[in-house]
Amino acid sequence: MKKLSTRSLSSLISPLMLAGVILVLTPIFAVMTLDRMQKLKSHITDQQLAKGISMIRTFEAGTRTGMMTMHWGIRRIQDLLQETAFQPEVVHIMIVSAEGTILAHSDPDRVGQVLADIPDMPDSQATESPVFYRSLLKGEEKVFEVYKPFTPMKSRFVRHPMRMMHGMQQTRGVGSFPDKESSMEKNDVLEKGAWILVGLSMDQMDRAQARLLRDAVGQGVMFFILGCAGVISLMAFQAYRTTKARLVSARALSEKLKKEVETTRHLAAIGKLAGGVAHEIRNPLSSIKGFATYFEQRYADHPDDQDTARIMVQEVERINRSVTQLLEFAKPMAVEKKQVGIREVISHSLKLMAHDLEKKSIAVHTDIRSARPTFYTDPDRMNQILLNLYMNSLTAMDDGGTLTVTVVDVSLNRDLEIRVTDDGCGMDEQILSDIFDPYFTTRPDGTG
Repeated sequence: MKKLSTRSLSSLISPLMLAGVILVLTPIFAVMTLDRMQKLKSHITDQQLAKGISMIRTFEAGTRTGMMTMHWGIRRIQDLLQETAFQPEVVHIMIVSAEGTILAHSDPDRVGQVLADIPDMPDSQATESPVFYRSLLKGEEKVFEVYKPFTPMKSRFVRHPMRMMHGMQQTRGVGSFPDKESSMEKNDVLEKGAWILVGLSMDQMDRAQARLLRDAVGQGVMFFILGCAGVISLMAFQAYRTTKARLVSARALSEKLKKEVETTRHLAAIGKLAGGVAHEIRNPLSSIKGFATYFEQRYADHPDDQDTARIMVQEVERINRSVTQLLEFAKPMAVEKKQVGIREVISHSLKLMAHDLEKKSIAVHTDIRSARPTFYTDPDRMNQILLNLYMNSLTAMDDGGTLTVTVVDVSLNRDLEIRVTDDGCGMDEQILSDIFDPYFTTRPDGTG
């Protein structure tokens, strides 16, 4: 049973169909997965950028508070910068001048040096609050660096430096120890376009990004498999419905053929029975025809009696023809083909019908246009076919007419075509569909 199910499934879903589904769905899910990965990467970058900006603003706030209340200079800013850099993700924090000189650094030994890989620092006045970021390699460690102009005093106090200084003098209490270098050093930090750079370790970012990328790829593969399974299931279901419909049609055809076989067997049995009956009928017909012929000759001086005897002979001959046809239909048909003359076959068949044609005043016209003098056929069967056609024409032309027999060549397959036409009423489509039934007739006394 499992083997049958597997075979049925493989017949419903072809390898070409599977290849088509994969070919269509692969680029779709690849684009979706890449887009999701790009969004995740952008999201992680935004998180790192927000973390760096938050750290810079926190440092600027601490610097601003120290400078306003305690007259901090560059040394105090250096101390705060070193304390801030103790956070786990911070690789470095530095303040550099526009020329790249390091004014303060989380590593005190770097103070005063010139930053080698200084980033592009546009004019800090060009925008209200420019923030930039870049990725760089520090040894073997990848660093996400956020940098912006260092503006801890960018407030209303910057526009009025004298009032700011006066305010700081007033707020300074007894016991506070201002730096002597404060007023000079803070100007170096604040008024020369200094920049603050915060370097964050990308190890945690890379781990998170790798985890999210694995999840994105896994989800993409899962959705791809589900999509393929869904599409293949739909195709298999449609193929199953089609196969089921074909199976129902095949069963109906099988039932119809069974009925036709039973009908054929029934007709064969009837044919055998009819053949036996026909033999029994044919035997006394010879005696009846002999007596009728005797009376026709005996009463030669009595026209009425002679006509009666002649009619008896004709009817016996008609019955004999019907019996002959019945016997021919009941027994296996033996066809003996040979080369026969076209004109001889047509002339012989018309000669047999000459009396009946003359009796109904039917004119006969033959038109033999074949270039061949002979053709290959069974002369007896062909003669029987022509006689049947002539009889149908006689029945259709009770008031006389013209019977035309035309013979032409069929050039495509080198066959011969014999046409029998008359001036009768013709046959409708329903009658034409039954003309090959040997017992079909439209006459009450017809034999088919």
